[in-house]
Amino acid sequence: MNLDLPTVAELKQAAESGQRISAQDVSAISQVENRLTGRGPVRGGPADISVVADREVATAQSIAMKQMNFDSTVEEVSRKPQSLITQDDARIVQSTEGRAFNKPPGMGSVSAQVRSIANRNDYYNVPAVPTEVPAYITKEDAREAQRVESMYYGGQIPSYSTAANMQVSPGRWDLMGRRGSYY
Repeated sequence: MNLDLPTVAELKQAAESGQRISAQDVSAISQVENRLTGRGPVRGGPADISVVADREVATAQSIAMKQMNFDSTVEEVSRKPQSLITQDDARIVQSTEGRAFNKPPGMGSVSAQVRSIANRNDYYNVPAVPTEVPAYITKEDAREAQRVESMYYGGQIPSYSTAANMQVSPGRWDLMGRRGSYY
C-alpha cells in the first residue's frame, strides 16, 4: 500500500477533472494516516474531522458528500418527464454539479443538458403541469393546419411553415422533440 497522502490541492484537482471520491477512498486515506502515526487520527492531522476542512480526509469526505448529493439531485430530476423540467431544476442541478466537481459546469455537462431541456420547454411554452393533450400530432391536425395556412399564403405553403413541419414522415421529430410516428 502506498503511504503517500494526497494533498488537499490534489483532491480538489481530482474532483475538478471529474474523478469520483468514494467513502472507500476516504477510508483508505484514514488508514494511511493511521499507519503513518501508529495510532488513530491525531488532532490537527489530515483525518481529524474537527479541524478546518483544509485537511485531506475532511476534504475527501466533503467532496464525496457533494458528489453523492449531486447524484441524488440528478436522479430526482431524471425521474421527471422531460416536459416537466423547469429552470429551477436546471439551477439546482447546476449548483450541485459545481459543488461536486469544484468548478462551474461547462458545455456538455449534465447541468448544461438539463438547462437545454428547460430552455426548450420555455421556448415552446410547454406547461409545467401534466395535461391531457395528446403528445403526437395526428394527420387530421396537420390537415387542418395546412388548410388554414393555405388560405393565408394564397394556396402555396412554404417549406418552413408550421403545417409543413407537421407533415413529416415517421421517424422524424415531433413538436415536443420526441421521435415517433404521427399516424
